[in-house]
Amino acid sequence: MKKRSVLTSIGLTVLVLSSGIAYGQSFDLIIKNAMLLDGRGGKAVRADVGIESGKITKIGDMAADKAQQVIDANGKVVAPGFIDLHSHAERSIAELPRLDNLVQQGITTILGGNCGFSPVDFKQFFAQTERSPLGPNLALLIGHNDVRKAVMGEEQRLATADELKAMQALVDKAMQQGAFGLSTGLKYVPGVYSNFAEVKVLAETAHAQHGFFASHMRDEGAEIVTAMNEVLDIAKETGIPVHISHHKLIGHPNWGESKHTIQMIRDARKVGFDVTLDQYPYTASSTRFAILFPAWSLAGGQAEVEKRLQDPELRQKIKQGLIKNIREDRGGGDPARLQIAHYTANPAWDGLTFAEVLKREGRAQSIDEAAELAMEIQANGGAQGIFHAINEDDVKYIMAYPITAIATDAGGSELGQGNPHPRGYGTFPRVLGHYVREQGVISLPDAIRKMTSLPAARMGLTDRGVIAQGYAADIVILDPAAVADKSTFSAPHQYAEGIQYVIINGQVIKSPDGMTGKSAGQILRHTL
Repeated sequence: MKKRSVLTSIGLTVLVLSSGIAYGQSFDLIIKNAMLLDGRGGKAVRADVGIESGKITKIGDMAADKAQQVIDANGKVVAPGFIDLHSHAERSIAELPRLDNLVQQGITTILGGNCGFSPVDFKQFFAQTERSPLGPNLALLIGHNDVRKAVMGEEQRLATADELKAMQALVDKAMQQGAFGLSTGLKYVPGVYSNFAEVKVLAETAHAQHGFFASHMRDEGAEIVTAMNEVLDIAKETGIPVHISHHKLIGHPNWGESKHTIQMIRDARKVGFDVTLDQYPYTASSTRFAILFPAWSLAGGQAEVEKRLQDPELRQKIKQGLIKNIREDRGGGDPARLQIAHYTANPAWDGLTFAEVLKREGRAQSIDEAAELAMEIQANGGAQGIFHAINEDDVKYIMAYPITAIATDAGGSELGQGNPHPRGYGTFPRVLGHYVREQGVISLPDAIRKMTSLPAARMGLTDRGVIAQGYAADIVILDPAAVADKSTFSAPHQYAEGIQYVIINGQVIKSPDGMTGKSAGQILRHTL
């Protein structure tokens, strides 16, 4: 209670200080009659918000002030724009720069380059992106997988001293060009072939320029404790702030372990290590089906994988690994829990589960046949999958932990294309509707904090994530009684409800009538 009262007083102080500004001012935009949740976690207060030249310049009673545009919030919640701390939208910006599926959720800033995948030449990528009509603001991490691939391809071996120096140089260069830190995807090729020493050295390189370390850990199932210890050891040995990406417990045998993993984070923080995490509010993950394959079988790229699948002995060995992972890990122990999101070789299968595909083809709906199907799909170029293997109680427990941020782990989606995970349309509204209003897992002020000031602090942003004078005018206006996700696993291409306005850098990007056609997103570069 003490913390809440302090935060509330901070919000009231903002109002008192701002009231000293002379009345009769003119603004580009005024939001009147707001129930203001400033992002710090305190209770809502009544206020008006004035915006000029893309900045919040006044908060308080603005009855005598004028503006080119006035929005009457009519008692609706006005909050900072949501910051998506774990995004992959940079991959789709060239084709979908406005990222409507994310902006419609209230997202005003995305942090891409997660899970070890990013551009390597930031200068070139930013130059290309700045020529596009960017919807939300974009920031990036430098991805370990792509750095390693640039230096040594997808070889299954440790880096030499010279190769490690070359990787350090790429990380250092990216940091100088604006990266906010280093990301790893230690479950993916080629990062899966690295060791602790390699990751530690690269984390030290990012830390030298005040970046943070975001990790998709080596395992989120049976070996999650070992994987988490590796990440926490990076924090302990380098001092770098550490962020655990999309924290979850995969596979039925591991359900309930969130109590253990959250305690590990709590213990690390108690002794002074800066550790945070994020999650998406769903009981299914999404990545390519290749994640079910033994790591050794993916070395060298797709052509080598296809050769191994044609070798009867190696194929059988791969199959045994697949069976284990389907039974105990992301497969959820049932072919019905494996869903195809997008399969280029046969789009007619998009949205179907493995069980449904096997039934259509007159095959047994068994784990053995599911493993065969996974190999057939991989031999034809692979596919994006959805893995229904997470427990709802773990989702709630992780969400309730105070330093868990909300994030999508999604990219850009075009309406009607494929059958993507619904997180790309519904993550933030789902938390606000289902987990706040309906389930009461967290309060509305705390949910807003987890979507705004918490991720801003993790990134080191000093002018976003809070509604305060001088901050960038990234703002969401929402109806707390109506906000809800509509996207589902069977019908994902549906925008959320209840997000009335999205304002980015002072420009109204979304109104109750839909997207306005404006684009105001900026490239955000990390600076020392």
